Amino acid sequence: MASILAQVLLPSKGSFLLILVASLLVLCFLLNVCQNLTVLGWEKIQGLVIIVIIAAWAVGALWLSTRIGVEPQYETFVEKTERTFGVSRLKCETLAGCPSDKLPEDRTPATWVQGDRYVKGWILVDNNKVSLAGSHGILLTSKES
Repeated sequence: MASILAQVLLPSKGSFLLILVASLLVLCFLLNVCQNLTVLGWEKIQGLVIIVIIAAWAVGALWLSTRIGVEPQYETFVEKTERTFGVSRLKCETLAGCPSDKLPEDRTPATWVQGDRYVKGWILVDNNKVSLAGSHGILLTSKES
């Protein structure tokens, strides 16, 4: 239960405690069910089942505790493009600037620093492929291989 909830939301300290208490209630219910295993003749494995349930709960609680406040790291368009082409200070010369969660329009005017040179050019977008072209139309090559 705790691991399913952790996939849905990244817990804060308060929600972690709420998830922990809810999972403890489920644990108590499962242990109560295990106490009734003797009626079915499962006395020999009753202790093993209880130990496995408690161990699974403990592992889930420890894993969940490591997820408190951890947010996934996503690269923005600018960060990925700067890293890919080995440039810095990439800026879209549009009113809204470069989008962070999608690709800009094809032939968006842009500026960036390459080495020690300030470059004016365009961001070229073809489907999901991005290129940078300098002011003379020369395409920059990718630094990643």
